[in-house]
Amino acid sequence: MTNLRLLLRWGGYVALALAVPYVVLAPTSRLVVSTALIYALLAASWNLTLGFGGIFNFAHVGMFGVGGYAMAIASLKWEWTTVPAVGFAVLCGAAIGALAYLPVVRMRGIYIALITFVLVQICYHLVLALPDLTGGSNGLPGVPAMTLVGHNLAMNDGLGYLWLLGLSVAVMLIILELIMSSPFGQSLVALRDNEQLACSRGVNRIRQQLIAFVISGAMAGFTGAMYVSYYRVADVSLFSFTFVTLGLSMIFLGGTKQTWGPVVGAVVVTLVDNQLAALDAWRPVIFALATIAVLVFAPGGISATLVRVTEAARRLSKTAVAPGRRQSTNETSTSRRSIENV
Repeated sequence: MTNLRLLLRWGGYVALALAVPYVVLAPTSRLVVSTALIYALLAASWNLTLGFGGIFNFAHVGMFGVGGYAMAIASLKWEWTTVPAVGFAVLCGAAIGALAYLPVVRMRGIYIALITFVLVQICYHLVLALPDLTGGSNGLPGVPAMTLVGHNLAMNDGLGYLWLLGLSVAVMLIILELIMSSPFGQSLVALRDNEQLACSRGVNRIRQQLIAFVISGAMAGFTGAMYVSYYRVADVSLFSFTFVTLGLSMIFLGGTKQTWGPVVGAVVVTLVDNQLAALDAWRPVIFALATIAVLVFAPGGISATLVRVTEAARRLSKTAVAPGRRQSTNETSTSRRSIENV
């Protein structure tokens, strides 16, 4: 039954991804939804180390930015086609993930956050220090749109990107759920909940967390490639604190306990942010207050609230059915006694 529910949920992910292009028709709406899906990729991949791993990893933005620059350099400078360029971005993201973990092997808590954020700043200054390769402060504009099977994804108001991004989110969620249901994923959660007990049972903390950083970095590199290819430019804003605050807001608002929680958070934050565009500088304040409110009053985020509501509705439905079942049982017993009396 559990496997069936899992397959149905995965089928639901794919079905939603396939339905999005038929629902979102206006060009402006496609821009907003595509942005939400890119942020969903960023938040979901970040949650592997931050939520499930319990590691205060701020280097994820660095992995995202490096993946974006790798895509831009491979496409513009080296004139690679889409698939090799995206593959290069994924490899660069994974490499930065491994490098990000090495300095924090013996660190805990806030020290990991500080060191990993320093790594983002190092990436930022390296980009500025290599203008011949990265374009320096001017960035790399004019990144070509992705082309798959001879089809330019930017055509028809970005319809191809909408297909690709939706399916990418669905596939990423499936991969994350496979990871978290595997012994590796369970060991990662065990290290988060009780590191000493997990290590005493034979879990290798350094190896498992390093693998988590590499996988998360590869996903971030892919997301960076999608972002740069969609917006057609790579610049130092990829390493800005804006992406850190946005990503954290999406993760905590959506919830860290479910793989799909950050996706919900990303969609909600992006859609609400678009509606609050007129408020300009007040938008970050509103999201900060909303994040604080969620952390105080609903620590599990939107996803945990939805799960609780669903479970409560299921219990109520079972309670409503139970009296009817008892009545049927009583009627059957009465009928049997009547037959015996005859």
